[in-house]
Amino acid sequence: MSQQYLIPYSTEQLEKVAGFKAINISGASMMYFNDVDESLLSELMYPCRINALVILVCVKGRVSLSSHMSEYTIGAGQFFISSASVFQFRSIANSECYMLALSSDFLANMNVDIRFVMRMIAQLRANAYITDMSTEKLYEICGLYNSLLSDYTGELSEYKVCALRHIYCSTIYRIADPILSRGGKIPSLGVKERSSEYFEKLMSLLSEHYREQRSVEFYAEKMHISSKHLSRVIHNYTGKSVHQWIEEFVALEIKNLLKYSNMSIQQISYELNFPNPSFMGQYFKRITGMTPGEYKRS
Repeated sequence: MSQQYLIPYSTEQLEKVAGFKAINISGASMMYFNDVDESLLSELMYPCRINALVILVCVKGRVSLSSHMSEYTIGAGQFFISSASVFQFRSIANSECYMLALSSDFLANMNVDIRFVMRMIAQLRANAYITDMSTEKLYEICGLYNSLLSDYTGELSEYKVCALRHIYCSTIYRIADPILSRGGKIPSLGVKERSSEYFEKLMSLLSEHYREQRSVEFYAEKMHISSKHLSRVIHNYTGKSVHQWIEEFVALEIKNLLKYSNMSIQQISYELNFPNPSFMGQYFKRITGMTPGEYKRS
């Protein structure tokens, strides 16, 4: 049975190319490139549509890529992180780099604070973040990646998949915390769009009020704009409506509580201010296609 990769750069043909390695599990991809001949990797030049956090560390040379329709060049000793919707390599010739991509669903199914995830996505939506790394930090991250590429290639057991999930969770916190702690904002690479500010404000308000408030009107009023205007701006900027973002936010929290708390389905429904467990079950199934019980057992 063929596997559906998050980033489709891991075909059997590519895996035979010298200087290329990959680890793939559902919703997550890790790749390594080292002096790979681009003529052998023509498919890398095609854009792929994803919804994921993309983290890239360049060890040597230069990597050119496009993320969310913007162009970036990452040099040796630099770190790149983006919330990508469309991703495309431009050039990886004569370079060595490590890449990790984690889908939003993958992050939601890990024990990662939902507010942390949404904050990351909001701040990286308009602008990727590039920074220089110290030699010590570069060796640390490369050592982690090399260890994973050595121990987790080939057919992965259920236990190794579980271990990878926890390692990726720890990696996200270790890498992202220093960025987010810089005044609570990821520095912008250009002029900040008004729509980006609206989106960040919406995510901030959602993290405060999602337990009690799920109407577009409430958040529009908090932002002192009409619900129609808010809906138009957010949809044009993200491709999703405000209503969809609210539902996704709540659904992610239900998933986290189902998987990583000792609360019963009834307790979760009351915690999130649903009228009853049945109502929450219908709400959750409409968004995810699964009942809370089915998701908890999955």
